[in-house]
Amino acid sequence: MNIGAQGLAIAGAALTLGPVRRVIGPMKEYLFPILNFGVFVWFCIGVPMKRRVPLHAGWMTLGFAMDTALLLFIELDRSAIAQLGGRMNTWLQVHIGIATLLIVWYPVLLFTGGMVSAGAPLKRHKQLAISFLVLRLLLAVTAVLAMAAKAT
Repeated sequence: MNIGAQGLAIAGAALTLGPVRRVIGPMKEYLFPILNFGVFVWFCIGVPMKRRVPLHAGWMTLGFAMDTALLLFIELDRSAIAQLGGRMNTWLQVHIGIATLLIVWYPVLLFTGGMVSAGAPLKRHKQLAISFLVLRLLLAVTAVLAMAAKAT
């Protein structure tokens, strides 16, 4: 096997998350809800930074990136999109609906935040941000409820 093929094999192994599965082991079932609440806490920590606009913008953008990475991680680990046609408990359906809504919410918040940093009124961004945080909390809660419903 040449160096390029080895590199591709290593990249492929990384994308299948094989090494991650071995490290996480029995904690895996709790990993996603813990990370989900961690991202929510990250966003909550970013709220008081709003007076320091560059710091707030960078913090929240990194939070959006982490949340999107978590979604990608779930897809790669569980092939979540392929399972959408199957049977799901109600909490999981609600969770997926909220997650989908939040993915649409991110560019809107980024746009309105950029407008605020350019001098536009804060009102619209603040309304969207409050509703975003409520939805993000509901996403974290429904992740736990969906996991509990799956266990029963």
